[in-house]
Amino acid sequence: MLESPLRIVGRFPRPVRLLIVGTLVNRIGGLIVPYLTLVLLRDFHMSEGEAARLLLAFGVGSLVSLLAGGYLTDRLGRRRTLLTSLVGSGLLALGMGVTRSVHAFVPLLLAFGFVADLYRPASSALIGDLLPSAQRASGFAGLRMVVNVGWAVGMTVGGALADWSWRLLFIGDGLTTLAFGAVVFLAVPETRPVEPRADASASPDVVPRPARAPGKGPANPFRDGVFLQATAAGFVLTLMFCSQLSVLPLTIIQDAGYPSLVFGLLVGTNGALIALFEISIVERLRGWRRLRLAAFGLALVGTGFGMMGLVLHWAWFLLAVLVYTAGEILSSPQQMAFVADWAPPEARGRYLSLYQATWSVAFAVNPAVFLPLRAALGGRPFWALMPLLALPGALILWRLDKTADRPERLRGISSAAPPPVPLPDSPPDGRAT
Repeated sequence: MLESPLRIVGRFPRPVRLLIVGTLVNRIGGLIVPYLTLVLLRDFHMSEGEAARLLLAFGVGSLVSLLAGGYLTDRLGRRRTLLTSLVGSGLLALGMGVTRSVHAFVPLLLAFGFVADLYRPASSALIGDLLPSAQRASGFAGLRMVVNVGWAVGMTVGGALADWSWRLLFIGDGLTTLAFGAVVFLAVPETRPVEPRADASASPDVVPRPARAPGKGPANPFRDGVFLQATAAGFVLTLMFCSQLSVLPLTIIQDAGYPSLVFGLLVGTNGALIALFEISIVERLRGWRRLRLAAFGLALVGTGFGMMGLVLHWAWFLLAVLVYTAGEILSSPQQMAFVADWAPPEARGRYLSLYQATWSVAFAVNPAVFLPLRAALGGRPFWALMPLLALPGALILWRLDKTADRPERLRGISSAAPPPVPLPDSPPDGRAT
């Protein structure tokens, strides 16, 4: 029997629970991005070309923000990076909500793009710091659960606010982001491992941590072959999943002739199943080999999307959604947990940020490649390519299970809960007063 998600989350350390609750509040208030194009075209009267260029710049800023967030997470610490992102983006969102000039709105939006996603690697690294290895997949599943719940609620609330006043979208987003920042400031401590002293004359109030064991591989993710392979498999998973928003609506609405409501309900089923069952399933399968689960899950994702072109009927579409959602549940949190275990603790933010950056890259690459490919091949042959695309990624994960996912090779693994972390009012570098 599956355990209650609330009971599973209740066993996490208090900072992780607060991080999950804060993320839920933040995602419910994530009102800007889904309706940004509408605001630019309808309320600021931009042309489609102007809006497209601005959105491209915003997307580039978000990618840079994600990568910079990994560096800052390792250098400044998890808590400082979270506060920088949440307070900064919250204030910028409020500024956009009250400005009356497009000349002020545009630079605020661009600055928002460079700040808003700094927190994502810090959140993931904090889970890696505070949860033992056996619980990390459940921790990441917990984050995904509240992101999906928050997205569903935020989309509904945002739709109502957008028709009332576009300014409320930005003010609501800003206030909920600042509320998350307040939670971090008041109750989430710094968890970044302190780097060891360079020499014996270093300040005595700096408590050294053991250096990374020799022979365990590079701390530079760009030179880490195992990490790059895991990232390639994650990119394949995300690249296929982005088809849910790019190609799938064409199949359901244009090819099958269903109204947009049917497409919305099918895609919503994916998010609802993840929110309701993912963390419970991940916890239930905790004793299984995680990269084997991830490989099987990736193959299921390819199979589910491959089914889309076979029968143009809503019941078949629903079955396909169930198949690829099951694959996502099995694969995504397990891959994140492996990356967190593989990464050296002092470089965990950079590893996780680069892994997460592939999601943004896949979101940009998917429509640019898959839409023309579908136009050239037709719907059924296009969807038939999805299992073939999934196969190399599944084989990579299967191979990493045999060669890399072993206790003696994992640099960030832990088998017990970490020692107590300093209180939130301690200095950000983790030293006692």
